[in-house]
Amino acid sequence: MRFHLTTAVALVIALSASSATAEPIGTARLSCDVANTQDSTELTVRVKGIDAPVRFRIGWLLGKVVPANFKNQAGKVDRVSSTHQIGKITITRTILASAEADCILIHVIADQPGEVAFNARFLSEAPVKILDRREIVLSGGKIHAHAWIIPFESDVSDDGKGTITLLGEGEALILLNLTADLEKKPIAGTWTRLGELHDPGRTPPNPHLVWEAVKKTQDSETQDTRKE
Repeated sequence: MRFHLTTAVALVIALSASSATAEPIGTARLSCDVANTQDSTELTVRVKGIDAPVRFRIGWLLGKVVPANFKNQAGKVDRVSSTHQIGKITITRTILASAEADCILIHVIADQPGEVAFNARFLSEAPVKILDRREIVLSGGKIHAHAWIIPFESDVSDDGKGTITLLGEGEALILLNLTADLEKKPIAGTWTRLGELHDPGRTPPNPHLVWEAVKKTQDSETQDTRKE
């Protein structure tokens, strides 16, 4: 009886960990629903005013150690954060909707090197291509979307079919941007634009500097809004 009870409890815990209520974040131009679990982060993003959602999935590669103490910290209009542990290592994810950067940013960091690992792809039947191994481009529908997978130290690989994988990193940044009109609202230069703004003169830009600058601006704007 104890075995069956333990198995049932483990099953309930597993099911709870694999499902999540989507948390809304957004800017004046983009809306994003974030479903965050210990296994994956799924984003459903829209250009406001256009009912053509784009779905993007990050699958967290957890290795042989079962993650523990997954905690989702939602409740803010511009971000969703979570933490979980792999052994004694804590991994933190932050999904930020930034008006200043005009895109969605996903930042992930481990408190020890080499434990960040994931794959990323669009969930779509529309044509997808990979540019320079680090950018996934979704086109052919009402909405055009670009995703940049930016490691801080290591490298990435792709399967040639629209999925990019990063292994053995301590920190990484993902940018996600959408547009309904490439002429009026181009998005292909998002990463270059942010690099020139926050780390001018360096090619490629330092992703840590870019992330910290965007987050600092967002925190400042949020604080100013609360004062009004």
